[in-house]
Amino acid sequence: MIKKEQLEQTKLFGELKAYVWEELLKITEEQNLVDGDVVFTEGDASTELYMLFKGEVEIQIKIAPQLGESTVYVVRPYDVFGEFAFVDPKLRSATARCIKDSILGVIKRSDFEELVKKFPSVGLNFYRALVRLLSDRLRRMNNYLRETFVRSLSLGI
Repeated sequence: MIKKEQLEQTKLFGELKAYVWEELLKITEEQNLVDGDVVFTEGDASTELYMLFKGEVEIQIKIAPQLGESTVYVVRPYDVFGEFAFVDPKLRSATARCIKDSILGVIKRSDFEELVKKFPSVGLNFYRALVRLLSDRLRRMNNYLRETFVRSLSLGI
């Protein structure tokens, strides 16, 4: 069973009143996975947000058919993933696979939207935190691309 302290560690929901935490916990399902389990696959339709509480999960994308999948991010405890499909109904843009036995918290978009209708502060806190999270990830990706470009220039590629 997911606990309030676990959700607080994700830093997605900010300060909430006790009764709002109780409602949030009601819509957060626990999912236990083992090393090698696939959480979701690139191209899947989905509406869930995942929070990792224990273990590790690789986020992989297909670069080209002959190259297979490439790991672009390793999710660590109290990190969030699956946020793209949670806020945008497009198909999954990556595959998520457990690389260590894991405990996840899962929230369905429809359940979250109902909660936000009752308690708008949950949505406000969540989307502010999500924008910060995505901004941080975009900055890291920009730095990675910059470093990769500079390395390719120095190698004459």
